[in-house]
Amino acid sequence: MLTFKDLQEEVLRRATRNEGGTIFDTATKNIINSSLFRISREAPWRIMRRKSYFDTKVSYTTGVANATTSSTSVSFATSTLLTNAIQVGQRISFSGDGDIYTIRTITSETACTLDKEWGASTTTNMTFEIYAQTEYNLPIQSSHRMFLWHEDYGYPYQLEYVTDQEFISEGYDLDETGTPERYRMWGEDMVIDQPRQSGVMSVFSSATGDTNIEVTIFGISGGYPAYEIITTNSSDGATAVTGGVSFSSVERVVKNASSAGRIGVYCDANTATIVAIMPMGDTTSGVIYKKVQIHPGAVRKFPIYVNYYKDPYRLVNDGDIHELGQEFDEAIILLSVSKIKGETEQSGSGSFYQLWLDEIRSLRRTNMDKIDWFPILQRPRGSNRDRTVRPNLLYRQVGSTFGWRSR
Repeated sequence: MLTFKDLQEEVLRRATRNEGGTIFDTATKNIINSSLFRISREAPWRIMRRKSYFDTKVSYTTGVANATTSSTSVSFATSTLLTNAIQVGQRISFSGDGDIYTIRTITSETACTLDKEWGASTTTNMTFEIYAQTEYNLPIQSSHRMFLWHEDYGYPYQLEYVTDQEFISEGYDLDETGTPERYRMWGEDMVIDQPRQSGVMSVFSSATGDTNIEVTIFGISGGYPAYEIITTNSSDGATAVTGGVSFSSVERVVKNASSAGRIGVYCDANTATIVAIMPMGDTTSGVIYKKVQIHPGAVRKFPIYVNYYKDPYRLVNDGDIHELGQEFDEAIILLSVSKIKGETEQSGSGSFYQLWLDEIRSLRRTNMDKIDWFPILQRPRGSNRDRTVRPNLLYRQVGSTFGWRSR
């Protein structure tokens, strides 16, 4: 299998006959990576199929709460909100009021703010329930081809995907608990966990040699878009360096150089919240996390399994090997050469692109996975007439199972 350096040399040989010196070196690296990403999107490649899981998190009721009339602040006794990883956005109810609130910030282990003012009279020592967590991160670099399932019913049960509009229009009870039966996508960013309260960010590496690496953090500060560059310690990269901008949320984190260790970004000096982790070696931004919301919230802890196709990582170092496997080397080279020839207006760009199309067709025959969780609509008057879809039915009459058989 060809290394990143091997790919570069072969692309330069075919595209420029090595007559360009070093002028195309950086461009060639970028084009090889863009070709890798393009090919990964062409089909559900078997080699990129993965399985993982996450554990559900149930409601939290430890301690008692105190609230003041016309205030959004709530205090708790004996509760440990940060330690128990209570999330901003979770719903909460109290014995002293019939309303249901949303947690906006978590200001300490024993205090939070709500999305609206406390409407009842000042009350102390109330019981409360922070409803089960519904938002979770999917596995790192998971693509849009995926499904979720669990065994809480005693057998494999696939969760139904619903759109946000359908979820809202159907009027689902946001605070319902039970066994999750459906999910919806909920954004994508480079953040493992959002700050539980507005705070400054701290940056450090798992390797002491990662000194003077600039880490740029993009997010919201004071209600407006903001960014800050924090440079790792000049003598010991493992020593935390704290910035000066207070972020209420973070969306993107990048670094300007390759690192020997993992670069971590934490909210506040005591590292209470891990916001992002950037992988070693990668000179670009952090990994992408897709978010999902399950419904209803789980009433007990159990794993939800994720079957998905993984997006490949970017090639950075000369010794890196891409994840698609050696059978895809030629396709990456052909597409990259076609792009370079097209960009420099050389003859032969179309020929290499046609060769790439032929190579992809061959790869599809031998390496493409047949996604077995997509249902098939059978032909009317098929071989098993009692099981196939009847003729003259409207689409909405067929139903979600699309006939009797699934592949």
